[in-house]
Amino acid sequence: MIQGKSMLKSAQLRKLLVVSTAAFVLGGATVGSLMAQENNRPQAAKPQLMAPNPSFIQQLSFADLVEEVSPAVVSIRTEADVAVRDRMQLPPGIERMLPPELRDELEQQQQEEEDPDGRSVRRPLGQGSGFFINDQGHIVTNSHVIDGADEITVVLNNGDELTAELVGTDPATDLAVLKVEPSSEQRYVQFSEETDLRVGDYVLAVGNPFGLGGSVTSGIVSAMNRESNSAYANFIQIDASINRGNSGGPTFDLRGNVVGVNTAIISPTGGNVGIGLAVPANVATDIVQQLIDEGAVTRGWLGVGIGSLNDRLAAAVGTDSTEGALVQSVTEGSPAEKAGFEEGDVVLEFDRTPVADATSLTRIVGALPPGKKVKAKVLRNGEEKNLTVTLAKRDPLEARQASDENEESEAPAASEDREMSAGLTLSSLSDQSRRRLGLDDDVEGVLVSDVELGSEAAEAGFRRGMVLTRADNMPVKSVKDLEKALQAAEKRGKEAVLVRVQTGQQGAFFLAMPVEAADKG
Repeated sequence: MIQGKSMLKSAQLRKLLVVSTAAFVLGGATVGSLMAQENNRPQAAKPQLMAPNPSFIQQLSFADLVEEVSPAVVSIRTEADVAVRDRMQLPPGIERMLPPELRDELEQQQQEEEDPDGRSVRRPLGQGSGFFINDQGHIVTNSHVIDGADEITVVLNNGDELTAELVGTDPATDLAVLKVEPSSEQRYVQFSEETDLRVGDYVLAVGNPFGLGGSVTSGIVSAMNRESNSAYANFIQIDASINRGNSGGPTFDLRGNVVGVNTAIISPTGGNVGIGLAVPANVATDIVQQLIDEGAVTRGWLGVGIGSLNDRLAAAVGTDSTEGALVQSVTEGSPAEKAGFEEGDVVLEFDRTPVADATSLTRIVGALPPGKKVKAKVLRNGEEKNLTVTLAKRDPLEARQASDENEESEAPAASEDREMSAGLTLSSLSDQSRRRLGLDDDVEGVLVSDVELGSEAAEAGFRRGMVLTRADNMPVKSVKDLEKALQAAEKRGKEAVLVRVQTGQQGAFFLAMPVEAADKG
């Protein structure tokens, strides 16, 4: 809620818009009778509009709320020294054929002036929004708003300009904190502590779209938990107008609390089409406090490679549910290895929180502090086990980008091919194959030398060039080892087995192989 003034009265926030429809006064005559008498009248009287009764009309207005929160919202401008680019030489008249945004960029480039050394120029990077969250001068905005800036200027609601210093950023959630010289008169707002935000709730967005500071738009929450490109947060979707320059600004509920930080729009044109995205307050609260206290965000680290379950993988690990995160790999020396996590485990709960999928586990772990001791429940070989793990600190440099899942590695044909009924052709793994596939010399297994198009194996995700190293938690050094594992699983009534797969690009992960694959061998 806003600080510095009394709380808004709930009655003011719950005003209803009553639409009064005026009626024509026709003196009891029907339209038909009027038309029939039209020729007999010298001049028909024009119908009069009834004046609405003021006592029946109340205006839905956010004016009181806007008056309370607007002083806490600021505009942000950024500048940086950038290298002068070579002047672009275009044929005469070609400018008229360029889109407006390219013409503007070309004109700006041609107007650049070099500094005395001829190396760079001072140039504006962009603009955005932000808001004060305490009386110490701390301002919340988006990380991308101030990315690369050498100088950050904050424009207050009254037009005053202040130079801001960067306290810290968290690109993973696109949040940043700035600081200006505090003022005892500066108004500020707070993040909502409520967790009952629902689709359909009214919200207000205040910000600096297209440099028009102090702009206010209204709308509703149109969706919750929208997927984002961050592993640590989902978005709130709102239909209040969000445009360029709104980034970093607040979304308010009708109590004057910040429920989200506007961060992105979804639009084919680059302008507002009614789909704005905001970082939820419950995520922003923790991130902002860490940035203020430490200047950076630290997240817990477990040390596992994980994936989500599908129906095939669920059958292979012995469960009817696709809930949970499948442990694809365990990092040597990691907290997970020390706690006893194994490849093929399915993490069902972590820190007493149910794990829905791989993303869910990532967010649970990332929200916990390093050094915390937590309980985990895993499914292993059809039985549930409880593990205790002490989280370590995540190193941002350890983040890996997954390779294209559809990328296939070419593998040479082998002389000892074995065709399986699921559409796989397997062969022994040679030293030459290891080198070609970029695998370590100590990798042992069988090579997928071919996959039949449209086969069950292809649908399960198997690709040529993969190496199968384990099946049903047993090492696979030959095709016979794989067949034995499949046959043993079939006798136990399993429909599929969990197969550990290794590639030179993606590392190790798991796929589900149907037990019928051994029938044709």
